[in-house]
Amino acid sequence: MGREKRDNLAAIVLAILLAYLTYWVVQGQLPQIFADYNGHTYVYLPLFTEENWWKGWMAVPYCMWHLGVLGVHHILHIPLNIAAAYVSIFFSMLSYFIMYWMIIKYTSALGKELSTTKAAFLSFALSVSQALYFEWLDAGTRFLGTFSMNPLHNPTQMAVNPFSLLCFCLVYDIWNKQDDEGYKGIFFDTQKGLKKPFIYLAVVLLLSAMTKPTFAEMFIPAVAIVMLIKWIGCIIKKDGSGSVYFKKCLQMLYCAIPALLFILIAFLAYFLFGGSYGADGSFMITKWMEVWSMFTDNVVLSIALGMAFPLFLIMIDASFFWKDNMGKLALTGYIIGFLEAALLGEGGSKLSHADFIWPMMSGMLLMWMASTLHLLKLEKEHGNTKVKCVLIDVAWVIFCLHVLCGLLYIKELSGGI
Repeated sequence: MGREKRDNLAAIVLAILLAYLTYWVVQGQLPQIFADYNGHTYVYLPLFTEENWWKGWMAVPYCMWHLGVLGVHHILHIPLNIAAAYVSIFFSMLSYFIMYWMIIKYTSALGKELSTTKAAFLSFALSVSQALYFEWLDAGTRFLGTFSMNPLHNPTQMAVNPFSLLCFCLVYDIWNKQDDEGYKGIFFDTQKGLKKPFIYLAVVLLLSAMTKPTFAEMFIPAVAIVMLIKWIGCIIKKDGSGSVYFKKCLQMLYCAIPALLFILIAFLAYFLFGGSYGADGSFMITKWMEVWSMFTDNVVLSIALGMAFPLFLIMIDASFFWKDNMGKLALTGYIIGFLEAALLGEGGSKLSHADFIWPMMSGMLLMWMASTLHLLKLEKEHGNTKVKCVLIDVAWVIFCLHVLCGLLYIKELSGGI
């Protein structure tokens, strides 16, 4: 068996392992009455009938996962609980292979060859990683408090992850092309211009909003803020570049319009027209960290445990996160999501649902992906000092600890497989 075949086999085996773990997470969560999988499967799905379809959509306007489960259930006549697991496996596989593709593409573009086996292991690791967890610390439970780039217990957030990653790649390539006409694209081909990438971005961003709008609620403001700052910088130069860059800002805005319209309609249906499933919830500005503090006695500690790996990468090379387009977008996205988590909430009984912490978790996903890709770059650089090499090794140790905590969390969610 050649090396290439062995590498492909490793990627397939790890994908099967991830599918197995996803299946048992779903089956372990479905019987628990307060679990997200139970609510989405046994409470929301029955609303999507011919008579009550609009009621179901208003209650769950982010229904990509739900429609997938209903389709598998009705078309293939697969039991509902199994259909829920199969659709969740599909989205987890999609995320896994997109991360695998991103790692291969990024390292290849840098001229730093990476074995597909290592890429597969890293993709699997990124698919299961969780916050560091020590039960004797006042940082909340294994998920609540620290939160995660992989909220494995929530089907809709996991379903939006693949679309999130594709949007991340598209904006990265678009920005690089706008900065350099000679840029050919790392993830998407930009040699013939940006027409196709713009179309792809508009479509994928809309799909992300239809799956769960919380990613777009973080991502669109993040892109806008980065471009606004750059536009102001161009204006200050007074060399005419401001008007040129403003046109580029408008092009990006056009890509966001379909998603923004969908989010507006979903917002009106959910909050103003009674879609919030009979709850007394409403959008509101909260006190600083009011919602987050419900889940942890020490928010700062929770952030450190949930983001230990990306934070360590910032310590190693902060310049990546304010100079490179990938690092800049990831960090800005996390900051926007963080502010939404700190200041936004739903009134009444739904305040404790912490629904505006989801955008921060999408920001965590971008930070983790950008940090992993940058660490691979740092690892291959020539001329690293001994101290730099030690720091890189420490980063990988922290990364592995996150993966270990993720596997333990999966065991807990699945009932101890």
